[in-house]
Amino acid sequence: MEHDSAHNSPQEQRAIVVRSATLEDSPALARLSLQLGYPASSEKVRESLPRYIGAPEARVIVAEHEGQVIGWTSIEVVDHFYLDKFAEISGFVVDERFRGQGVGHALMQEAERWTAAQGLTTLRLKTNVVREDAHRFYEGLGFERTKTQYTYVKKFPLAPQGT
Repeated sequence: MEHDSAHNSPQEQRAIVVRSATLEDSPALARLSLQLGYPASSEKVRESLPRYIGAPEARVIVAEHEGQVIGWTSIEVVDHFYLDKFAEISGFVVDERFRGQGVGHALMQEAERWTAAQGLTTLRLKTNVVREDAHRFYEGLGFERTKTQYTYVKKFPLAPQGT
């Protein structure tokens, strides 16, 4: 379900269009991923994005101004056997040149609308402990900090093909 919304910022009266991402957005999504601290090529984004396009339980939402993608969030339904279903934001970034101008609010408003449209009552997200501005932003939107946790990673070499 497509939903476009316009948001006028008090500072600059910018018209923000919020919509689902398309393959054509891949270069902008990759550029913004780098600002988030996750380098991704536009080829990698273009390869991975189709799993979100038109998917019933996952979506990448973009904010656009004057034809330029200036922010995005990825969201999906999480359904663990031991918890009630919820939606989780797995990525969220606004171009540093457009922060503080209502872009993040417009993206989060659409994420909340999408969550409710899924019949869900809980929206979760995780944020790095060092992103204090992000913490204030989320708390200002009514999110509650529920815990602090560590992330562990273990990498494996690729197994040779055909074994």
